[in-house]
Amino acid sequence: MQGLARLLAGGVSLVALLGPAVAQDAVTLNVWSDTPRLSMFELYDQTHDNVSLNVTTVAPADLIAKLQLAMQAKSEIPDVIFMSDIGYTAQLSTRRSNYLLDLTDKVPQALQDEFYPNGNSPCHVNGKLLCLRNDLAHMVVWYDAPLMAELGKDVPTTWSEFEALGAELAPDGYVLGTGVEPYPLLSYLVSDGCDIVMPVDGKDDTVKIDLTSEACLKPARMVDAMIANGSLTRVGPFEPDFVALAKDGKVPLMIGPTWFGEYVIKPTYEWPAGKLAAAAPLKWDDQDQPLTWSWGGGTYGGWKDTAHPAETVDVIEWMATDVANQTKAVTLPAHRPSAEAWGARLKDDSYYATTDVFDVQVEAANYSHPGYTSLRFGVSEAIAKTLVQSVNGGGTVEAALPALQEELINLAKLNGYQVE
Repeated sequence: MQGLARLLAGGVSLVALLGPAVAQDAVTLNVWSDTPRLSMFELYDQTHDNVSLNVTTVAPADLIAKLQLAMQAKSEIPDVIFMSDIGYTAQLSTRRSNYLLDLTDKVPQALQDEFYPNGNSPCHVNGKLLCLRNDLAHMVVWYDAPLMAELGKDVPTTWSEFEALGAELAPDGYVLGTGVEPYPLLSYLVSDGCDIVMPVDGKDDTVKIDLTSEACLKPARMVDAMIANGSLTRVGPFEPDFVALAKDGKVPLMIGPTWFGEYVIKPTYEWPAGKLAAAAPLKWDDQDQPLTWSWGGGTYGGWKDTAHPAETVDVIEWMATDVANQTKAVTLPAHRPSAEAWGARLKDDSYYATTDVFDVQVEAANYSHPGYTSLRFGVSEAIAKTLVQSVNGGGTVEAALPALQEELINLAKLNGYQVE
């Protein structure tokens, strides 16, 4: 034993002396996942001898409630979670639900820089990086290439061209999307810099809400004009009437997120191969470049009181940035090197009418709105309650903006925000 003590004092570790049996004892982490991410967590488990994952499937809608119960009981709290809703980050970093691990100084800046511009904006809360983004979901222009050619129309590059195209085609029964689905409606409104609940830099829990500016009124008037002439529908993109229009070749183009082509247009609208193409987001005539909103994009977070912070951070980093893993992801990765590997297959996918669908998505990622961040309340729900109800009742978006502003201010204050 004296010899062993001298060896240890000289810098030889006990693990090295006892051999690989001790060195390879795996740390067990509890993970809460949705169904699509199960195979990815399984791959991590298989390729990391030092960590064993105990994965539980949790329905995305149940995540917050179940996590709050686990924290109250101080039992079976997960070390790593997948969050399908960007709002969960803000909801899980409050005094009541203070769950998330601060990754700001734990994830190397060089790795953070590998994400697309504003790719991790939903993960920044009050100056802290509290998660890593799994996938992007920014808006692009999806269009029917042969139909646009048949109509003799160019794909618009500006919102004014978009509005004009709608006015030209509406008399023949063509539509360019919906005027009542909250996320597309929100994307129209923020496209010119409208301050719909935008975080204020340098001020914790402070947001700016101002729907009175021309940056808000201009897109609202465009939407109202297009709803009035029928080029934007009064039904949502998943409703039977809209699906019927899409199947009947009456939707030459529409604004939708990156996942819309593969997961809505292809399976639900049943567009055959050779029709679908993508174009860059639209900009206003006085803008230098587009400003595009997003619709989704999940994130990975960890428990701030985990007994194994290093391993927890490693799982989060690997899930979001391992190229081999993300190449098999179901949607466009937020991590640039992973996305490039993921997107290679799209260039050879005969389903699309052009070979530049991925290139368009990458270009569009550079225009992602920095205001697409995590909040403790749902802006889309407020839009549904005010703007959508107004349109469905025969009113206009512009006339309902004051009601939306009042609703958003009330929600912000109820959820602990200061409002500017």
